[in-house]
Amino acid sequence: MKRRPLPLNALRAFEVAGRHESFTKASQELNVTQGAVSRQVQHLEDVLGRKLFDRHHRRLKLTRPGRIFLAAISSAFDSIELAVSKIENRADDTQLKLLSPLTFAMRWIVPRLGRFQMEHPDLQVQLGTYSDDSQPVDFSETDIAIRFADTGDDQLVHEFLTGERLLPVCHPDLATRLKSPDDLSDVTLLHCSAQREDWRIWLKGTGITGVDPDRGPVFATLDMAMEAAASGVGVVISDPAMIGEYVVTKRLMVPFDLPVDSPYAYSLCYPEGRLERRKVRAFRDWLMGEIRHEIEKRKLSQKRGT
Repeated sequence: MKRRPLPLNALRAFEVAGRHESFTKASQELNVTQGAVSRQVQHLEDVLGRKLFDRHHRRLKLTRPGRIFLAAISSAFDSIELAVSKIENRADDTQLKLLSPLTFAMRWIVPRLGRFQMEHPDLQVQLGTYSDDSQPVDFSETDIAIRFADTGDDQLVHEFLTGERLLPVCHPDLATRLKSPDDLSDVTLLHCSAQREDWRIWLKGTGITGVDPDRGPVFATLDMAMEAAASGVGVVISDPAMIGEYVVTKRLMVPFDLPVDSPYAYSLCYPEGRLERRKVRAFRDWLMGEIRHEIEKRKLSQKRGT
């Protein structure tokens, strides 16, 4: 059926005005002036050749043709609204909004993300990062998050991912000059602002004294501190799981194999009931599988080493 051209703005103005039987309320809902609504309705009446409202002093009443027409177009607008909602919900079902600490995102998630996309080609990951763990996550804007902290939030589900083991790392040339941990008192210590306690934790865990844990420059992110270390600026504390690329390319080296477990850990966080969303469940299951695979790989490597 060939459709005649109709003034859609006028149809919308009439539908809202008809529901309220008021140009004033319609103008408030549509965020336009009362005069604009009145003119649109008048234009529609001219196009249709029918009077849709009886206009009285400070009172508006639908005519019989107006009531019949309102019922028909209200149903049509409801159908349009339903179709839009379905499209929005469908788009939301395929977009996974993930929030992660910057270093974990860069060193752990991004290199493996291709495998998730291959397993779930219908899902689109939107990966956001943060550097301040003290800031709460807005789960109205985020589906699921990875947090790095020593305590959990009772209002959220926390699933343990992996702990943190601390080791000093530096440029290979500097590593060869460090004969014992005591030599750290004569080199520059590098820090990440969000993890200022790492040197103190490692020194206390190893029982090393005579080294000032607060000495040295502070960088905004661990990546920046590791880049400085790889450039020979000094020694940084890091988790071996986060420096694989640097070690493989021999840009960083561990001078002393004295690992210390940190009180902090990475965990997967989400509100109660969030796993009922297919996309969240898919990512959670995939990430847990990747963690298990990584643990098994490390165990195998250690077994071969012994």
